[in-house]
Amino acid sequence: MAVTIRDVAKAAGVSTAAVSKVLHGRGDSVRVSDTRANQIREIAEQMHYRPNALARNLRTQRTHTVGLIFENFGSFAAGPLYYMHLLEGVGSVLFKNHYRLTILPELLHDDILGSLGDGQLEGVVWCKLTRDAETLQLIHDCPIPIVALNAPAPAEPTDAVFVACDNASGIRLAVEHLAKLGHRKIAFAHEVQELTSPDCLERRDAFQASAKELMGQEPNPADVLAWDWHLPEFADWWKSDPGYTAIICWSERTAGTLINRATEAGLKLPEDLSIVGFDSTAYCETTTPRLTSVSQPISEMARYATNTLLNLIQGKRPENFSLTFPCGLDVRDSTTRPSGPRNSE
Repeated sequence: MAVTIRDVAKAAGVSTAAVSKVLHGRGDSVRVSDTRANQIREIAEQMHYRPNALARNLRTQRTHTVGLIFENFGSFAAGPLYYMHLLEGVGSVLFKNHYRLTILPELLHDDILGSLGDGQLEGVVWCKLTRDAETLQLIHDCPIPIVALNAPAPAEPTDAVFVACDNASGIRLAVEHLAKLGHRKIAFAHEVQELTSPDCLERRDAFQASAKELMGQEPNPADVLAWDWHLPEFADWWKSDPGYTAIICWSERTAGTLINRATEAGLKLPEDLSIVGFDSTAYCETTTPRLTSVSQPISEMARYATNTLLNLIQGKRPENFSLTFPCGLDVRDSTTRPSGPRNSE
């Protein structure tokens, strides 16, 4: 059983107020001599007394703990490095400011406010925060500050701050690259588990708009491939001879999985099918072929989001409620000119 202040006070023959004064510096009206203070410290050490951090946090309303929320979490060690860059960015800011990090892979959706307002967290960085009316109301009602990462800002300002990359320009770069190579029929792939992810949806919409503008490819539901997490549908889809010569994937994880499924199906990449990903971490250098990918500054975005959150915790509002980071395109080996009968000019 943990030793309490009351136990130390009883052993030292003094009041709990005296122990609190000596060990925690509280109680300006309490006077304790140097000799008695040393005795209290020695007894506390002999009894292995440790302060109750939870009780102290409840009194001060400070936990020095920030939450990081990302639902539909994949894996830290499966290959793609998106999560590692995100954690590096968040941790590099928090730890030097003496904050702890709690990772929340999911929330109790029937009591989200209860999950965030239980006093354990001072604020949250929330990845892929949806922008529906219910969530925006939740942001308004939430007792702690929220910074939404990888979530484009809604039209109207909210109590949260939104940090995202320029998904539209990034996808346009990918479509433009494939169009210059001669591709005329391109698909967009994502997992069904990401149907509500705001960054995935924005990339999908940007793909359809860019394909129409740059190639005259009218939006068609068949152009969007919503497959299960490991893309088991690919082999049958390819056997159906869909006519596509390239696929843009919403993430590098999806693109890496697609490379594996296509290789298993006997395709020669990129001659049979060009593949583009999104994120462009060092993981893209490890795939075969090396993955052409839209790049976003993941760590820089995470650092900005975390710094902004700490400022919000201290009552400092940023001038802008949203910030968008630019994207680039890293061309590697997984894209080339289309060949064979699937090339439709």
